[in-house]
Amino acid sequence: MRINYWIARFSRSPAGLPLILPLLLMPLSTQLSVRLGIESGYVYLIYLPLAMYIACLLVFDWRAMPGIFLVLCLYYFQRYSLVPAALIVLATVASLALGWKGYKLHAGRRWNANYGGITLMKVRLLWLAFLTPLLFILCMQVVAYSGFVPHKGTVFSPTLFTLHILLNFQSLLLSCLTMIQVYYFAIRCLRKPRLTKVIFLRTGKQAAPTVSRAEVLCWSVLVAFLLVMLFMAHKNQQNLLASDYGLPLILPLMLWSAMRFGYLFTSLSWAVLLVLLYQLRDRFLSYGTEPYHLAVMSANLLVFSLTILLMASISTRQRQMLAQAKQTALRDPVFNLPNLRALSADLAESPLNILCFLSVPDLDRLSRIYGLRLRINYKRGLAAHLGSALQPGEEVYQLPGFDLVIRLNYSGHHARIETITASMKAYHLQWEGLPIHPEIGFSYCSVRRPVTHLYELLGEMSAMAEQSLKTGIAENLQQNNSLPVQRRVAEKVALLNEIKATLSQQGYPLWVQRVKGIRGDDFYAITVRMSDRAGQPILPAQLEEFGLTWDLDRWMIEQSLAFIHRYRQALPGSRFAITLFVSTLCRPRLAKEIAHYLDTYRLEPWQLIVQVPDSPALSQTNWGCNAIAQLRQLGCAVAITEFGSKFASYTSLPGLEGDLLKIDARFVGNMLQSSQDYQVIKALCVLARSRRMQVIAGGVDSQEVAEELRRLGADYLQGEGIGEERPLKELIGVTRAI
Repeated sequence: MRINYWIARFSRSPAGLPLILPLLLMPLSTQLSVRLGIESGYVYLIYLPLAMYIACLLVFDWRAMPGIFLVLCLYYFQRYSLVPAALIVLATVASLALGWKGYKLHAGRRWNANYGGITLMKVRLLWLAFLTPLLFILCMQVVAYSGFVPHKGTVFSPTLFTLHILLNFQSLLLSCLTMIQVYYFAIRCLRKPRLTKVIFLRTGKQAAPTVSRAEVLCWSVLVAFLLVMLFMAHKNQQNLLASDYGLPLILPLMLWSAMRFGYLFTSLSWAVLLVLLYQLRDRFLSYGTEPYHLAVMSANLLVFSLTILLMASISTRQRQMLAQAKQTALRDPVFNLPNLRALSADLAESPLNILCFLSVPDLDRLSRIYGLRLRINYKRGLAAHLGSALQPGEEVYQLPGFDLVIRLNYSGHHARIETITASMKAYHLQWEGLPIHPEIGFSYCSVRRPVTHLYELLGEMSAMAEQSLKTGIAENLQQNNSLPVQRRVAEKVALLNEIKATLSQQGYPLWVQRVKGIRGDDFYAITVRMSDRAGQPILPAQLEEFGLTWDLDRWMIEQSLAFIHRYRQALPGSRFAITLFVSTLCRPRLAKEIAHYLDTYRLEPWQLIVQVPDSPALSQTNWGCNAIAQLRQLGCAVAITEFGSKFASYTSLPGLEGDLLKIDARFVGNMLQSSQDYQVIKALCVLARSRRMQVIAGGVDSQEVAEELRRLGADYLQGEGIGEERPLKELIGVTRAI
């Protein structure tokens, strides 16, 4: 620990690493700097010491100035006399100080933020890559005007606006634009060697997610091929690629790198390529190359560098923002909990998980009383309370409404579920001095990767959680069924898609049965027989579970009315009864929709009888009562079917609205043998008369039963004893035979 302390102190002290590093890097920088002799002296094609000075300032701030001043003195006092060397050193230090002070004032407190970020790119381009080189070249020109330095055979020029100065200025711009980040990362890695691994990992993270090793290898091979062609210029003058014409062809490859491989990889590789190109310049640049040609080439490389680095920085920033947006989309911003997207992603990573579903339906009522903040605070607090009992890698997920989901590891989940259940029941929220402790339903199941029907699975678990509210224990979704949960969900989804496809294509077979009127006003009851591909019947409860009740009812209405319209000549004045689900009756626009179908097929409302199964919803919900009233006002008769299947219906009859009342077949079939059933039918007939409702008796299988029902006052008779049920298409042949 003491050694680390002294190392850190040495790296921060102005007399330590900030003083030594410029002395170590100056020989390398001057050696890699490239100059070319011309008639008036010599010019630099790339000048690296200035980039090294700025990089030292970026790392050490003003503490690097003593080291820079010392290395300048050691370098120039060996090459010039006292006065010219002092002027050059002062000009260099002054330009660096002015440029660095302006940069810090403009950048503010984030001046030392990570180099390469797009937030400070404009400021760094302005001060470090443009104004500092401009100040440097102007200060050097002042030194040249002073007359203390020679002009012939040196880098100095007696006039400002010459090709000599332009080439030197472009070399400074190019070095500051491309080489500062190389020196910056090199100095930081020398200061902290562990940063090398961080830079390597950061380079991989900045690349596009779809980048493969084959793509990087292909890019490297193409770059190497162009370099080999350029370096073979003196051997093959006829090949355009083996000349300076091949130099611009590197630009598309570097743009490829900028778009795909990230800023760090692109900037470092481009800097290495530039140094390599200039070090081996004699392979594609002859000694007699004109200065104007050099200026054009230098300007092209400068524009290439700016374009490449900007594109790399922007592309990397866009990928980072997209990744951040995707990460943000995995959490609910209100509850600060992972959402369903995060749950789906986490389930895809682990082969076997335990899902726990928590349902707090009382939160809906409580949030209406105390406000939505109660629901938010309760779910947040419950998630935090349960989070203390979770293992690493497990999580609580937010669901819309009043539900939560917990994902557990499979190992030892039975004991964990008991612990979580106990912790869940012990939780309560203090809200405005009142303890909030609603009942929580809990269900769980195991799932294997891949989970293809997550939403349907959560629906199954929600139903089991509601059952848990009644039993008071955690319900296992797999306990009462030997099939795996995901297989059952997949089968339900397949059945759902099969029903939708059948309704949209050929449909299901419709069957019809004659209902005999005592006064001769017969009508026909239409039913549908639904079965899956295996021949198993599809139950009404399954349609309600899938939410397809209205889809089926709408299809039946259209098919029935289309049949009446098609055969109106063969069936003049006929009436048909269609049974609808109770949930369909609760549609606010049901009467208008039926009126639209009647107008479409040019039928009268009295030709349609709407049958609805007896349900408490008919008297307990406003929509059910309103729909019945609207249908009756439209002119359609409304029949209440399955009446008497529950004795609670007997007491609800006085408040029931409708035109016809159908007595359940279970009473009718046994009325001659059971006096109790007989009395129930008799009482229902009397009560129906008092409500001005006609009576339909179902399940009539003999003439004796039919005669007795006539005597009790039944208006319509239906059953095998009256008429057999047959396919709807056969009805035309039967009526013609009659």
